[in-house]
Amino acid sequence: GSEANSYDSDQATTLGALEFSLLYDQDNSNLQCTIIRAKGLKPMDSNGLADPYVKLHLLPGASKSNKLRTKTLRNTRNPVWNETLQYHGITEEDMQRKTLRISVCDEDKFGHNEFIGETRFSLKKLKANQRKNFNICLERVI
Repeated sequence: GSEANSYDSDQATTLGALEFSLLYDQDNSNLQCTIIRAKGLKPMDSNGLADPYVKLHLLPGASKSNKLRTKTLRNTRNPVWNETLQYHGITEEDMQRKTLRISVCDEDKFGHNEFIGETRFSLKKLKANQRKNFNICLERVI
């Protein structure tokens, strides 16, 4: 991947970048989200680091089964999770109308989890049985 150039003063670059891949296993109605790593996350703690984790949320929908999360990695702004989170029972119809929201958050020791940034991906853009890799800048969606 190419480095963001210095002319890019877009606020998104300051939040950090996230690398992940998505695969829709049509035969098993399975959506696999592999959270690979993040780079240059915005420092959230007083020590200039963060304790990041990634949270997945299928929209629309508010049930617990719509939410998945990775483990928390301590004191890093460049976490490598290499963790695959799976949604089961995802139908063709779900793929047509749902959006995957991927948020990167910082877990602090008082349990106040702070939102760093997120990205959203409309699942209808995903071809069945074909892994798609992403490397995106996090943003704060208003």
